Amino acid sequence: MGLSFHYKGALKNPTLLKKMVEEVADISRANQWKFQVFEEAFPGHAFTIDSYDDSVYGICFNPPHCEVVCLTFLSNGKMCAYYNFESSKASINELDDTYLSVKTQFAGPEIHKQLITIFDYLNKKYFENFDLTDEGNYWETKNDQLLEDTFEKYTNLINGFNSLLDTIPIGERETIEAYLIRIAEINNKKNANNNDSELPKL
Repeated sequence: MGLSFHYKGALKNPTLLKKMVEEVADISRANQWKFQVFEEAFPGHAFTIDSYDDSVYGICFNPPHCEVVCLTFLSNGKMCAYYNFESSKASINELDDTYLSVKTQFAGPEIHKQLITIFDYLNKKYFENFDLTDEGNYWETKNDQLLEDTFEKYTNLINGFNSLLDTIPIGERETIEAYLIRIAEINNKKNANNNDSELPKL
């Protein structure tokens, strides 16, 4: 639970990898974010065609209170989170079709905005077939107020859910799954009632 954005795509050209890694490393250093560099060049400076090798290419970085942001690729140039990469367990099609996700809920709207701005820049310079879905709606609108309002909405939902967990005990014979579903239903009803009370009287 928490506001996130999701993305997938590919590198335009294998020769762009090193430059992209260098730029993202510079951005990370400037912001004092931890980062990790993987392989910086594809074998023979070319993508593989019908398979992928056992290496991960690119860089990941970690803004404060935020999930790790992966700009990592398979040897065919497709984006893939380094932690999803296990050549013995996943087919190339499964990895190619997977969105990468970054939860920014606890990092706040400023970090979220900064990350979306970075992706906008990188997309224009390095990516192709790129798709990003932003739960904060900043990618599509560049609307600061909408982003802040959306963060506030998510924060209120999470706080309300946590409050219910603190005040409503689990039943003696209730499974964890059933308990969480029950809490979610109570929270949804509570939020629906709050929204109704905010409607103007006719």
